[in-house]
Amino acid sequence: MSTQFTVIITTKNRPNYLQKALNSVIQQTSQHSHIIIVDDGSDVPVSQQLKAAQHQQCKILRNDKSVGVSAARNQGAQATDTEWLIFLDDDDWLSDDFLAKMSDSTKAMPSPDLVWPSRTMMYENKGVQISKRASVPFSPETQNSDEVLAGLFDATSSGMAFRRSSLLKVGGFDEGLTVSEDRDLIFKLLANGYCARPEQNAVLFFRIHEGPRLSQDEKAERQAKADLTVLSRHRQFLSSHPKLADRFMGRVAKRLWENGFYKDAIDVINLQCHISPFSLRARKRQIGWNLLTLFKLGKSLAS
Repeated sequence: MSTQFTVIITTKNRPNYLQKALNSVIQQTSQHSHIIIVDDGSDVPVSQQLKAAQHQQCKILRNDKSVGVSAARNQGAQATDTEWLIFLDDDDWLSDDFLAKMSDSTKAMPSPDLVWPSRTMMYENKGVQISKRASVPFSPETQNSDEVLAGLFDATSSGMAFRRSSLLKVGGFDEGLTVSEDRDLIFKLLANGYCARPEQNAVLFFRIHEGPRLSQDEKAERQAKADLTVLSRHRQFLSSHPKLADRFMGRVAKRLWENGFYKDAIDVINLQCHISPFSLRARKRQIGWNLLTLFKLGKSLAS
């Protein structure tokens, strides 16, 4: 028997993308699913944009004023009672057998609480696609191992399947975060002992485009604060999983440095080297950034 899913699509002002995302769910080879669309303040309500046949396939929740991606996802999670939820951003779409493959993983042992798919990156204006497999093959012996969890860092909440009861127990998405909210939720689940596993044969098509993504914030300062908040909250957990920490902290440090938050970047890279002392990339950045900082300081004092 197939697992019952609710696919929750969050959207705002992207009707063309939404059509593809929605149709990818409707056209699944496994039809054991419900669909909720959370219209987070679109200028033209989604209910006026769908065809009659599409209306019959889904439930629409409308926010006249945008509440943000995290709150919109939580809103969708509260509006259903299926055991499993799959979140889908409106600019992504699913492979035809996505739900069938995810259903197989939800029934595996040990019983998972979080399942993430493989991704194919679709570069909209370049006609390029790059596939990313969902980590290493899973086996009970590698449950929540560093080898498995390191691959989880390449995933996002779009396309992920969550056991609804587990997600609600940890409070769902932090509605105060407009970016890095998926990392925060994943770390909360793992830190509370919930089981994660990859499903290599389920494929999410992840669109890369020039327009804004629902979960992005254009302000570098807010991005930096969100990254540092997530790192501070989950420092103890990350310290126990050095491979995952190396990937997460490395990306955070790089983003901070590129946006001019040099002191924060060096603090993160120093912590990364402490947790993952054999990370050559982290060591190179640590040495290089400290030298650059000293050089800039020296030039400042000289002038």
